[in-house]
Amino acid sequence: MKAGTIDLHLHSTASDGRLDPAALAAHARACGVQVMALTDHDTTAGLAAAAAAAEALGMTFIPGVEISADWRGRSVHVLGLGIDPGGGTLTRGMQQLARERERRATEIARRLDAAGAPGTAVLERVRGLTGNPTRTHFARALSEMGAVFSLAEAFDRYLGRGRPAAVRSQWPAMADAVSWIRAAGGIAVLAHPLRYLLSGGARRELCREFQQAGGLGIEVVCGGGSATQQEQAASLALRTGLAGSVGSDFHDPAIPWNRPGRLAKLPAAVPAVWTDPTFPLALRETA
Repeated sequence: MKAGTIDLHLHSTASDGRLDPAALAAHARACGVQVMALTDHDTTAGLAAAAAAAEALGMTFIPGVEISADWRGRSVHVLGLGIDPGGGTLTRGMQQLARERERRATEIARRLDAAGAPGTAVLERVRGLTGNPTRTHFARALSEMGAVFSLAEAFDRYLGRGRPAAVRSQWPAMADAVSWIRAAGGIAVLAHPLRYLLSGGARRELCREFQQAGGLGIEVVCGGGSATQQEQAASLALRTGLAGSVGSDFHDPAIPWNRPGRLAKLPAAVPAVWTDPTFPLALRETA
């Protein structure tokens, strides 16, 4: 399988992506992707539509999810790949996360109102767009309603860390997120490990604890990452005994630096997650 033809981290309108699941599959195929995973934030709602579209396009589809989790008081993201979306443990976990997202959305709106922004109106707009509200939805709504000029300004003024509408989330423990994924027959991959504001030592501890919890790999090649960051992530994988994964973290076709499949090749020294015996057979045979 050539570099760029596998993309195991993509988002649709089921969470905070811009393309609906079927359109996402078509876009990924047009970008040269042959194997795709849909990994929406804390929901599996788009998997059936994406799978049907991918099959019609002759693509290999890997059902996935990106779970928001907590590690030592910090938010981290855990990808579940090759999951059974109907698994009871995972379903209950998604329901728990949906309740937390609704709680957070309501509190964000209240704080926006208190800060002089149209929080209540923004929340109504967000709810009209999604049943899985994220901060990105709030940023887009604030921009579309003219309260800010851009998504970046929405985070800088209201939604970013330390800003008036920043609401701390109560995510499940990282080990619990991994257990939900494994109970659903999937493998767990730590998303974009270099984006977390951690020292080198803490990052290695994160990866080791992730592995001890049952995690299989980390994203070594991620959309928007530099060659230096990929080298650092490869070194991290090798030092902690984790396999490597690749994913664009695609959300929006208007953003050029992380389009589907625009990815470097996984370094040869790093074992690929898709060669592990626990990974879905369809991809192992394809790769």
